[in-house]
Amino acid sequence: MVSIRQAISFVLSLLSFISVFYSVGKLAVFLATPVQLDLKHILFQSVLDDRNLLKATTFSLLFNSVWIILFVLQHSAMKSHAVKSLWRKLGLELAERSIYNVASAYCLLLLLKNWKTAQSYQLWHIDVRSSSTLWWTFVSAHVISWIVIYGGSLLMDLPELIGLKQIYYDINDLAPPMSYKSRELKNFYARLRHPSFVGLSVVLWITNSMSLDRLLLAVIWTVYMYLSWNTNKTDLEYHKYQLGRKKTELTGVTK
Repeated sequence: MVSIRQAISFVLSLLSFISVFYSVGKLAVFLATPVQLDLKHILFQSVLDDRNLLKATTFSLLFNSVWIILFVLQHSAMKSHAVKSLWRKLGLELAERSIYNVASAYCLLLLLKNWKTAQSYQLWHIDVRSSSTLWWTFVSAHVISWIVIYGGSLLMDLPELIGLKQIYYDINDLAPPMSYKSRELKNFYARLRHPSFVGLSVVLWITNSMSLDRLLLAVIWTVYMYLSWNTNKTDLEYHKYQLGRKKTELTGVTK
């Protein structure tokens, strides 16, 4: 019989699944939608000369920084041992991953909802209105990148990342999912819990219009990923070995 603790954890895991896919979907649309400007580019010198424009631009960047930093802090703080110990004391260790995902999704939605665009100056702007080829080039780059990211999530055990697998194992009186993984894989997960640094970098930096607010988001998140994902040579060798095994297995199946 399912306990109250398991039932609560299961509900949270479903909420995790829905909130993650919804918030990431909103982020994908936010980053991928080509920007169309009706006004001519304003030179950076003009921004500095126009005091009102400078104030508005500075306020937008500072306001956006609050939401970016909130997301980064939540992403880092909730992975700490102190927070994990708190969930264990409250009897919510099963829902730890689900709570983390829900909090991340909520912080991301807050960022997107409150985002202030600073269109006063563009580092670059490519007009895609006159060329459907250019429009589809930018959109396709994002679509392919998100396919790579989601594909990597599936390979990295998406049910465990979402929090569903933990509940299933507990209900069936099995040990936590991570206990069945090899030491090498556990170390790899500890240093890299999100797939495709390149894919996420593409969706942040490949845009037809790089405004100051978009640059701020791209810089902070790229630096955060670079500092957080500290994979080493051992992880690379492990990854190569597993890819070789998969290739051998697939070759054997096709023969």
